[in-house]
Amino acid sequence: MSDLVIKNAKLVLSDGVFEGGLLIEDGKIKKITSDSGLLKADKVIDANGNYVLPGLIDAHVHFREPGSSSKEDWFTGSSAAAAGGVTTVLDMPNTQPPTSTIEQLNRKREIAQSKSIIDYGFHFGASADNLNELSALENNVASVKFYMSETTGSLRVDNDAVIFEEFKLLADKKILATIHAENRDMIQYWTNKLKEKKEANAIDYTNTRPNICAADALNQMMYLSKMAGNRIHFCHVSTREEIMLLKNSKTEKITAETTPHHLFLTKEDIKKLGNYSKVNPPLRSIEDQKKLWDAVHSGLIDIISTDHAPHLPEEKNRDILMASAGMPGVETMLPLLLNEVNKGNLKITDITRLTAVNPAKIFQIKNKGMIKEGYDADLVIIDLKKEAKVDNSKLLTKCGWSPFNGRKLKGWPTKTFVRGNKVFDEGSIIKTQGNEVTYF
Repeated sequence: MSDLVIKNAKLVLSDGVFEGGLLIEDGKIKKITSDSGLLKADKVIDANGNYVLPGLIDAHVHFREPGSSSKEDWFTGSSAAAAGGVTTVLDMPNTQPPTSTIEQLNRKREIAQSKSIIDYGFHFGASADNLNELSALENNVASVKFYMSETTGSLRVDNDAVIFEEFKLLADKKILATIHAENRDMIQYWTNKLKEKKEANAIDYTNTRPNICAADALNQMMYLSKMAGNRIHFCHVSTREEIMLLKNSKTEKITAETTPHHLFLTKEDIKKLGNYSKVNPPLRSIEDQKKLWDAVHSGLIDIISTDHAPHLPEEKNRDILMASAGMPGVETMLPLLLNEVNKGNLKITDITRLTAVNPAKIFQIKNKGMIKEGYDADLVIIDLKKEAKVDNSKLLTKCGWSPFNGRKLKGWPTKTFVRGNKVFDEGSIIKTQGNEVTYF
């Protein structure tokens, strides 16, 4: 007898949609079959004809532990993720202290193991002086992250020789490099000018990080990576210039992501959001947004990840240069994308490709990202007809706000499973034990 049967479902597989059900045993998908082929089980869930997607893999989150648990921790962050249909997250290294030593990686591993209700992995941080730590890395991280401009945790690397040496090391170890590509010197130049302006606002801040900052840095990293021979992944691509560079130079060793806030918000939204719009890289023009969508549809953009970066309201309501940069997103990514399915801008299989299949492939995560026999039973049942507004008062992220507050969306997750364990059910969180992912 199976542990769990899900029946009467539209299963979104890697090659299309199959109407039937699943047999789940020991946290794995044992069989995909028509409803008539389903056996008895301890638990039976009727999907009522709704779609079942592979659980989303959010490859870019900041769950803030250790160091800043007042704005998010591994329990609140993983609960918000589960409510958003996300079953695996990969956490970024710019915590306090940064995850740039094996010791700090193990400390973060212990925290996540004790609190996370979904599965997880970690990005390791590159710095100007941790080549020895990188040399000791084993195949137990999603990537090594390179920040080209300032970030929390002092992880900036801006010496090309150091970057090149570290890229070559990663090439030998077959470990992916992920990149926050913004030119520090350009940003510093325009930021210093802004400091002279009285009553600067969020639009002024955006202008300190124009498109050329991102495009120049991306171009530089692509060249260094080409010479070093390593795999490289660009985070939060946001500009039409970056898209053109990728279009002209992308190879099988180069992948890229964009974010929901760059797909669904523009500079026009800064007037409404004020300091809550502050994010790095910043919100862009409508023209940039259109090029991002073109790249999503063409496959030039490989994945969508949230860059979930929660901050408390009091950290946002400061002078614009002192206000924290970043916004939450792990809870709203899937509803935003499902709304686009209802509008005809995306196919349901596009969501699976962008948020499950490709993230698992790029970060080489074992047994995840697909509804496939032998794979982990990470699943989300969605109701494409459900309409609701994003509501700050109902969010599970500890920061308690969303830039999409008040936006009406059609299509929401209703149940989420991690390795066959139900972790979210119609608004309720069921606490389970998340596991660290493994890599191939």
